[in-house]
Amino acid sequence: MPELNLRPATAADAPALAALHTASWRDAYASILDPAFLAGPIEADRLAVWQGRLCDPTADQIVLVAETQDRDVVGFICAFRDADPQWGSLIDNLHTAPSMRGQGVGANLLREAASRLADSGANGGLHLWVFEANTAGLRFYERLGGRVVGKTTDRMAAAPGQASLRVHWPTLQAVGAG
Repeated sequence: MPELNLRPATAADAPALAALHTASWRDAYASILDPAFLAGPIEADRLAVWQGRLCDPTADQIVLVAETQDRDVVGFICAFRDADPQWGSLIDNLHTAPSMRGQGVGANLLREAASRLADSGANGGLHLWVFEANTAGLRFYERLGGRVVGKTTDRMAAAPGQASLRVHWPTLQAVGAG
């Protein structure tokens, strides 16, 4: 695995996170999301999301960036502490540059976010939603100890009719204990 620096994101990271988010979705979700969305509006959509989240962060939000020694952003994670009374904190986004998948970037980000959530006093476990059709993502989360505990139809307009699975870890310490 390449040597990485994991650090909190800043407002200056919004363009890099938006670009990585876009590249990740275009690669992993090509058969899941609406092709028209992936071909264009996704770029402005993701930039607006990350500018909003990083310029005006909520107190319960943790966003971490993984960067190489050359300061290239190769991954990021966004978590919300204690987002659900039953399921615990929420991983809202976890993305790795397509060229870096399988090299431990995502696992390190997930473990670090769980550690920082625990240090911040988060209660309970951790959960996220993954498209059922994203079998590689689901296998990744299961290898890190997550278990599918629910299923719903996704509400994202660019993913009409797609099923999403809730993946859960009962404790923050269980993350990565696959």
